[in-house]
Amino acid sequence: MTYFCATTIAAALMTFALPQNAAGPSATDVIGRVTQASVLVLSGEGAGRLNSTSSGVIVRSNGVILTAYHAIKDAKEVQVRLKGGDVYDQTVVIGLDERRDVAALRITATNLPTLPVGSGQNHQAGETVYVVSNSAGLPWSASQGVLAASRLADEIQGAGQGYRVIQFTASVAGGASGGPLVDAKGDLIGVITRAVPSGPGFAVPIESVIGLADGTMNLPLGSGSALQIPRSHQTPSSAAVVAANPQEILRSAKTIVVLTKTTFFTTDSLEKGLLKEKAFGGLGLTIVKDARVADLLITIDRPLFTYYFTYSITDPRTSIVLEDGRVTAFDGSIAAGKIAKQLVNKLARDRRSASESKSN
Repeated sequence: MTYFCATTIAAALMTFALPQNAAGPSATDVIGRVTQASVLVLSGEGAGRLNSTSSGVIVRSNGVILTAYHAIKDAKEVQVRLKGGDVYDQTVVIGLDERRDVAALRITATNLPTLPVGSGQNHQAGETVYVVSNSAGLPWSASQGVLAASRLADEIQGAGQGYRVIQFTASVAGGASGGPLVDAKGDLIGVITRAVPSGPGFAVPIESVIGLADGTMNLPLGSGSALQIPRSHQTPSSAAVVAANPQEILRSAKTIVVLTKTTFFTTDSLEKGLLKEKAFGGLGLTIVKDARVADLLITIDRPLFTYYFTYSITDPRTSIVLEDGRVTAFDGSIAAGKIAKQLVNKLARDRRSASESKSN
């Protein structure tokens, strides 16, 4: 009995003496570190014309960055901006994974902040995650969410196949691709590869792409020295909206961007559909990836529990809806072809009518 009591007391004293587990880092601390290791990537189509903005994450202190492959794939100019204000116009591709939509870039910098590399496959649904990205024209925006699932890309329309993705609920939008997904400790667990406005986000597990940082490719990209971020348009007054001429807006437009509000439709599918239409080449319109440099916004949606997709053409400066319509289709790939045909016909008619009115 005496032995039992002594042992119990000793165990209690040892337990009391043991240091308690320290609380994990706060959200503010995590986001602060992630922000410093995140970058803004500008891609241009030549002559300083900005085509898109995307995100990236520093994974090596000697200037190696992981970003979205599609953002730099066809770029003629690339520029990388750090949170502290430093700008790098010369970038080199050292590795790429087209299937997972991730590329590794190198810039001429050293002693850069990095994040601890964690694991994207050792977490469970419901755990807290954070993202820092350059979405909606607001660089280094942070949001919080939870892990929703780990699944094969084969289950996601338009995402390809043969690799795993992490689904999460933190808010993302255009410009988030290539950005970091981190866990509650601030460890890098994924690279955002698919950003769907008003829908779930997806990232590839970091362990499936971190090897790109040690790549031996040496593909220089065009200098991004002429690229600039356009200033956001001011909210128009009601008088400006009333005075706007829809016909002139349609006639003078040079660039369009495709946006989607539904996970059942990908922007790439409509972009490809438009380019397949022979008449599109005669419209004098260029498809861009960044809504801030677009003259016309084409927005796609699919109302819940329906089998039709809606579309609209909007002037981003006045928010005037210039055209709209809808098509019936079982999935987004079929809808894309139908929408592309209708859009080209309407744009050709509208631009022709606007030009005739101007000449008269």
